[in-house]
Amino acid sequence: MKLIKQFCSFVGKEIDIKQASLINIVRSEIAEKGAISFPRFWHQALLHEKFGYYMKQDVFNKDGDFVTSVEISQMFNELIGIWLLNTFQHIGVLDNNFRPTNQKMHILEFGPGLGTLSSNVLRVFAQFNLLENLQYSYVEYSDYMRKKQQEAVLKQLQKSNIYPKFEYNNQKVEKFESDEVNLKWFKMYEHFLYEETREGQHCDPVLILAHEFFDALPVNVFEYSNGQWCERLVGLDNDGKTLKFVLSDGPNQNYFSSEIKKLIKEGDTIEISPQSGVIANSLAELISKVGGAALIIDYGEKRAFSDSVRAIQRHKLMDKKDILNKPGDCDLSAYVNFMALEQAALKVDGIKVPEIMTQGNWLEQMGIQARLQILCKNANKATEKRLQSEYERLVHSNQMGSNFKFMCIHRTKNNNLFPFIQDAQQIYY
Repeated sequence: MKLIKQFCSFVGKEIDIKQASLINIVRSEIAEKGAISFPRFWHQALLHEKFGYYMKQDVFNKDGDFVTSVEISQMFNELIGIWLLNTFQHIGVLDNNFRPTNQKMHILEFGPGLGTLSSNVLRVFAQFNLLENLQYSYVEYSDYMRKKQQEAVLKQLQKSNIYPKFEYNNQKVEKFESDEVNLKWFKMYEHFLYEETREGQHCDPVLILAHEFFDALPVNVFEYSNGQWCERLVGLDNDGKTLKFVLSDGPNQNYFSSEIKKLIKEGDTIEISPQSGVIANSLAELISKVGGAALIIDYGEKRAFSDSVRAIQRHKLMDKKDILNKPGDCDLSAYVNFMALEQAALKVDGIKVPEIMTQGNWLEQMGIQARLQILCKNANKATEKRLQSEYERLVHSNQMGSNFKFMCIHRTKNNNLFPFIQDAQQIYY
């Protein structure tokens, strides 16, 4: 848990805002201190308190810079809700008739976006009369996004005549509480751990959702130069204005076996995300301690990547050279190394990580075709066409069905957690 506190406290020392643009702030920091790490630049670009990409604007949906599966179709969100209910039953929080036991249902969502997934999950729970005895916790760094999420979630609850009361405590927790549902927003995972798992505090089993969260965590990029690995830092060009990658002076830690070394050549690069491993390990520790499971959904593979960092603006990939020179105006992301997440989680005793599934396979196993048929049954032609298009976009291998993966972390004793079982793994999309 010590490492996760280091991650959660990683904000860096802010410099005075003398010029109203993020790139000037970054230039000033480099001019004063020298080249900065790429993760430091990444953090400033996305999470600077005033100018960070996620701190000032709605970046999701067709009017933003990108659209996630959550925003594409209600079917995706509904099946997540069904998976949560099925998993609560599997681990004993709900009985065989899907009725509450003596434990609370507790959901923890990382990076909840616009609150769309959460709103749909609550709608599914309401249809099963399971809103009572539910705690839904959120980890969201951006004040702007927290307000968006709260608006969406409270609007959904009002449809069930639930009107939670707001409370703010000195542990930086924004609470909305009612007799049925408790909602809690935390700026950092560190705050959640303190509030929910500190000594003397009871925490029920928790199901964790992380949809397109890990891809937004910064990566360190290392380049093989003159027979050694050097880290790519962010510095200034000769004009004193243009940001560019520069290499660290000395060699960094060697991450490779002698066999791999033979294949390495000058200029090769590799991306490593230490924070991702820290968080995956901490989630496994939490699950080991209190019970539950984690569902991680992101694009990536079970391997390391060399050049996956990308910037997106207005639904288009930006030129590589613009990644550094438009901080705060575009999204930064990198492919997720699921092997690294798995290895980090498995360092915790009593934890299992089944084989990852493609998004297409997971959705099919969870019954998306049956749900599509039900929705289309009473739909007009235009709605039916839209639903069919949403289905194809989510499931087909030439769209999102193969690139996006579903990963699960759970206790070893909660084996065969559907659909992460061997028979379901055989179908590939």
